[in-house]
Amino acid sequence: MPETPLKRPLLRPDEDLEAFKPTEARDFIAMYLEPDPRTGRLTLFDHRYVLARPETLVNIQKQLEQTVGQSTKGFLYLAGEKSAQEGLHLVERLTEGIDTRSMNVQGLKRMIDVLALLGWGRFEIAELDVDARRYGLSLSNSPLAEAYGPSKRPVCHLLAGFLAGIGLDLLGQGLLCEETACKAQGKPRCEFRLQPMPFA
Repeated sequence: MPETPLKRPLLRPDEDLEAFKPTEARDFIAMYLEPDPRTGRLTLFDHRYVLARPETLVNIQKQLEQTVGQSTKGFLYLAGEKSAQEGLHLVERLTEGIDTRSMNVQGLKRMIDVLALLGWGRFEIAELDVDARRYGLSLSNSPLAEAYGPSKRPVCHLLAGFLAGIGLDLLGQGLLCEETACKAQGKPRCEFRLQPMPFA
């Protein structure tokens, strides 16, 4: 399907999404959002989306935990990784003109801003070692942790896989992402560490 012509120029590389006021962010997304009540389709940059509450994903997660137990973490991680690899079109559109392939500060900042714009919470770079390909990210307001409620273990498995999938797509190298702390555990924020996949 050909892409719809943009209704405004793409973001400039120096344009700061984090500086958008909530109304500006809403209007920005609304320019590219195409709801069609006749067909029941909602598209953003010609890709279909569905508005769903985080509780929908968490209810699936909790049902899996009751049914298959600890394997749920692996299922959700792999689903997140695959979703990132198939769904980076929006990130790519909003990071044009920025070097994201090297996972440098400017590229990571723009990807973080795009995820915040889409409601995934606010990531911050906690550690950055580009040469060693080791990254630390902290996340405030994880929709998954908030919807899940109290837990003894981290619960943002889908997000961990999604971050690993972004890393694989951008670097062409498998990164392992581990959530080392989670808001659901009563921690101040969720913490993720990405590093190269260990050799078997």
